[in-house]
Amino acid sequence: MSAVAPFPRSIEALSPFRRSPELPESVAASVRGEIPEWLRGELVRTCPAVFETSGWRAEHWFDGLGMLYAFEIGDSAVAFRSRLLDSETARDASVGKARLATFGTPLVRSLWQRIVEPVPRITDNANVNIVKLGDELVAMTESNRQLVIDQATLAARGAVGYEKDELGQAVMSAHPHFDFERQRVVNVATKIGSQGVISIYEHEPKARRRDIIGSFSRSQVPYIHSFGLTPANAVIVAHPFAAKPVHMLWSNRGFIDHFEWKPSEGTRLVVVNRSTGRTREHLTDPLFVFHTVNAFEREGRTILDLLAYSSADVISALRVDRMSASLPDLRPSLVRLSLREGRERAELEVSSDTGFEFPSTNYRRVNGRDYRFVWGASDGPTHGEYASAIVKIDVETGGATSFADGEHVFGEPVFVARPGGSAEDDGVLVTVGSHKSRSSSTLAILDAKTMSLVAAAEVPSAIPLGFHGSFLRARA
Repeated sequence: MSAVAPFPRSIEALSPFRRSPELPESVAASVRGEIPEWLRGELVRTCPAVFETSGWRAEHWFDGLGMLYAFEIGDSAVAFRSRLLDSETARDASVGKARLATFGTPLVRSLWQRIVEPVPRITDNANVNIVKLGDELVAMTESNRQLVIDQATLAARGAVGYEKDELGQAVMSAHPHFDFERQRVVNVATKIGSQGVISIYEHEPKARRRDIIGSFSRSQVPYIHSFGLTPANAVIVAHPFAAKPVHMLWSNRGFIDHFEWKPSEGTRLVVVNRSTGRTREHLTDPLFVFHTVNAFEREGRTILDLLAYSSADVISALRVDRMSASLPDLRPSLVRLSLREGRERAELEVSSDTGFEFPSTNYRRVNGRDYRFVWGASDGPTHGEYASAIVKIDVETGGATSFADGEHVFGEPVFVARPGGSAEDDGVLVTVGSHKSRSSSTLAILDAKTMSLVAAAEVPSAIPLGFHGSFLRARA
C-alpha cells in the first residue's frame, strides 16, 4: 500500500478527539461532590480513538479504531481504566492494510480480490456501542460481527458465536432493543445482494439462535442505524438516503459512499408486526435519522419519536477532514410521527425547539410505552464557540432544561434509575465530558430531575468523544 498523506491538521490533536495512552490498570479519579450511595457499578463505553497509523487513516469518524473504557463507581470512589480494542481491523491498520469493508474509508483490494469476493468481509471495529447480552458483554458496530469483551480487563475475547443462519452475512444494527417482559433481544439486520433484505430478528439474551420475525426487500436499501420497538411492532425508518445493493458488489468504496440523498422520494416508515411478520408503510417528509428515541401504541396509532436532520449532509460533516477543520453540529430536531393503519400519510410534529443527539430515556420503564422525558447531548457551534450541554426534554410540553459547565464537551447521558423510585425521572445521568483545553476527562453525575451536578470524577486522561455505552449495576 502506498504512503497516505497526513491530514492538514490531525483530528487526534483536537478536543474532543484527543487521546491519552491506554490505562489497562485502574487509576483513581479525583472526586468532588457526593456520589449517591445507591449508585454502584460501572459505566462501560466504546469510542473511535485512533484515526491514523503508518500507511493507514480513517476517513470518517465512524471508522476510527475503537477504544473501550470504564468508570467503576464504588463507595465514594471512582476508578478508571481504558484499552484499545484488539480487532482484525486494528491489526490490519497497524501494518497499513485496509482489507475489510468499513463505513466511509475505501478498501484496498486488487481486481482479483474484488472478482473472487464481490461482497467484501466486514469490519469488526466495534466502536459504536457496548451492551450486556445475557452473560456476555458485547461491543458492537454496524457489521455482521460483534465482539465479546472481558468486563474485568476490557480485552476482546473473540466474536459472538451466533448459530449459522441466513443472517450470517447481514449487517446488524448496533442498537438492539430489549423486550423485558418477553425476555427477548430484538434487532434489525440488512443483507446485501442483488437486492437488499431487511429483517427484524429476536433471540433470548443468553441464546445465540436468531429467529426472524419479519422481512422485506428493497431495490434501494436505506441506511438504518436504529429503529423503534413497541410490544406489537418494530418500526424501520426508510429515509431517502439509500443505495442500490448491486452497486456495492465488487466495489472498493466505503459502505456509506454508495448512498444518495433523494429528498423527492420522502421518508417511508415500515411497520413490522412482531406476531405475524406483516408489514405496512407510511410516508412522511424527507428526514435523515441516526437515532430513534421511543415508540409506543396509542388509540390505534403507532407513535414514533426520533431525532431528525433536514438532510443527510451530516454524513459528510462527520468525515475526518471536515471535522479537523470544523467540529460538527449535532443538534437534530426531536420529531413525533403518528402512524395510523389505513392512512398512508404520517402526521408529523416537531416536539421541541432544542436540538440534541444521543438520546437516553428511563429505558426499562418506558421503552415501548407512553412516556414524558428524554435526555441527550446538545453539541454544536454557538456564537463562535463549540458549545456543549446535557439537556432534558419534556415531550408533553416541549420544555427543556440543561446542564453545562463551559469546560467540557459531553457525550451521551446514560439514565440510571434510583432503586425504588416512583417517578420517571427519579435517578441520575452519568455522562463523560472531554475537557476543551486540558488532557483530562470527567465523569459527571447529574440529578435527572433537576439537571444539577451531583458529583464529578476527573481523570488525567483525554477520552475521545464517542457514541454509546451501558451502566452495569454492581451485584448486591
